[in-house]
Amino acid sequence: MCPARRKIGGDGRLLPIIIGSHRMQTDWQPLIGSSFVSFLLSFMLMKAWLPFAPKRPGELLLEIRLTWMQRLLIHRTQGIILLLYIVLGSLPGTEDQWFLPGTQPAGVAALVAILMLPLRYVFTTNGVAINNGTTWGWKSFRRYDIRQGKAPLGRTELGSTSTINLVGRPLAKGTAPGRTLYVPGTSTTEVARILRKCVR
Repeated sequence: MCPARRKIGGDGRLLPIIIGSHRMQTDWQPLIGSSFVSFLLSFMLMKAWLPFAPKRPGELLLEIRLTWMQRLLIHRTQGIILLLYIVLGSLPGTEDQWFLPGTQPAGVAALVAILMLPLRYVFTTNGVAINNGTTWGWKSFRRYDIRQGKAPLGRTELGSTSTINLVGRPLAKGTAPGRTLYVPGTSTTEVARILRKCVR
């Protein structure tokens, strides 16, 4: 004789599926959270060092080494997003749900290491780039604005930072993206001399 079949009806049939789906979703959340932290750090790192970068076109005109203040301004958007995400994911009750173990301290340590990496603007006859990154061609910009900066808290030993906005040139399809440069105040005159010749 065949054993009697136990009939499951109503919600009893859906309960295992719901539980399994919830566990799968919970297992994926830490991986996604840690991957997002890794993505932000990789994006920041590529500003300082671009692997397999092509040879920079044009003739070298000027190189400017950036201080910690300019490096902080360049990385500030991704850095703020990263820190806020880590803080929110480390609140009581969520620290084991957002990240894989060890993501938060590793992420903060990597952020500090990236901020310490040296950065420099490289000006050539073709455009300007950060370190060995992609060159932003002069032909993409139609004008520039320079805003002279002041030393933080009035302390001259910290140095000042000038903000230079390169305004994109109108193209057949839309407008070329603009760029913002943060240069030491002591180098503003040299940069302005190059921009007068190259951005027209």
